[in-house]
Amino acid sequence: MKLQGYKRSNGSVGFRNYVLVMPLTGCNMEIARRIAAAVPGATCLGHPHGCDMQMKDFELFGNILEHFVTHPNIGAVLFLAMGCAASLSLHLPAKASATGRLVKTLNVVQGGTTRTVEAGIKIVQQMVEELHAVKREPVEFSSLVIGTKCGASDANSFSHCHPVVGRACDLLVEKQATVVLAENCELVGGAQHLAQRASTPEIGAKILEMADEVNRGWKNRFGVSYDDFAQKNTNLEFFIQRSLEHVAKAGTTPIRGFFDMSEIVQGPGLVILDTPNTDLESVTCLAAAGCNITIFTTGRGTPIGSPAAITVKITATEQTFKNMEENIDLCVSGVIDGKETIDQAAQQVVAAVIKSANGELTKAEKLGHWEVAMPIRGVLY
Repeated sequence: MKLQGYKRSNGSVGFRNYVLVMPLTGCNMEIARRIAAAVPGATCLGHPHGCDMQMKDFELFGNILEHFVTHPNIGAVLFLAMGCAASLSLHLPAKASATGRLVKTLNVVQGGTTRTVEAGIKIVQQMVEELHAVKREPVEFSSLVIGTKCGASDANSFSHCHPVVGRACDLLVEKQATVVLAENCELVGGAQHLAQRASTPEIGAKILEMADEVNRGWKNRFGVSYDDFAQKNTNLEFFIQRSLEHVAKAGTTPIRGFFDMSEIVQGPGLVILDTPNTDLESVTCLAAAGCNITIFTTGRGTPIGSPAAITVKITATEQTFKNMEENIDLCVSGVIDGKETIDQAAQQVVAAVIKSANGELTKAEKLGHWEVAMPIRGVLY
């Protein structure tokens, strides 16, 4: 199967051409949501911040917002300002415009809720019409930047779903795609194993330093290192095994890069992004790092999506799929009862990724799930 996407001026490729409605302060979050919800083809980056973060937190916040407004899947941005938010200093409209995006700004204090929503809907509708004139072009598989995430995992996630998705990731890496492994806490138990898979000693050292930093952070915040906490509640062997079962969803290829959550990842191949383990923060960081698609595995089910990255949700638990079929894109429970092999199920995952990249809407997109949560260093893990 071939890929069709939208080529951006910086060389990246998007597989959507969304209009993003972004409040520059959390005070405008509800207004932004109302505008985006009224127009097919629009999404909303709803966040409660803009004035409340300081120094390093504000720097990270600014990086993430900038990466969203210049995300490969975003073709236009409507900003909602109030004139008083600290985030005005980030100059986000100018940065988005400089990359060729369509950009407009509305000041909420000049119109209030109802008039701003009405004006915003008209602007976004016009932007969507303009973006419809932009046609997809043939692109290479190296254009795919695939985030991997697990949430509400169950036993089937570890025994079957992660091996299936991992095999799919190996197949995508063979095609020169980039695959991103995140969730730093989940990697701590397997850090030595991951370091051995690093393609250079420098990358291996960064992986081990990440694990040390998680342990230091836990010690400072909770009075006990993550290693000690996990082993106290299980044992060392299980701690390592469970970590490797989390890692399995990203495949078995060498690790060719390590990136902070403030950075845009570079591929091709398998790379690590140092993000919190918590679902919303991790998914937010994956999108901000340039992932145009995220594969999200779940055991018990989850509804979340992203305002920028296409989110493909997969489970190996048949009952979960029945319960949440409107939210979950693919069920690979056939590998449990022997109806299909891991390789066969992996091909289904690859096919689902390609179909979604070429324009087939995922369940999260159809339902308008645009969840976002900003990470805070040393607070969220």
